[in-house]
Amino acid sequence: MVKAYVLINVKGGTEFDLFEELTKISGLEEISLVWGLFDIILKIEVDSKDGLDKLVTEEIRSYANISSTMTMLIRED
Repeated sequence: MVKAYVLINVKGGTEFDLFEELTKISGLEEISLVWGLFDIILKIEVDSKDGLDKLVTEEIRSYANISSTMTMLIRED
């Protein structure tokens, strides 16, 4: 399994609506609205790095109000 944080910047004023939409994505473990450089942080778990790539590029980034994302893999020992 692959776990990652996805940090999301959104277009101003859309964070609450987008938050509700993102609660429906597959593999979501946790979602938070935050203050600072990013607006929303997701913690996700998928089967593989290819699955992570597909989830981020095809599903998460498909939302029109997302300006940018940064994905951080969680190290598992």
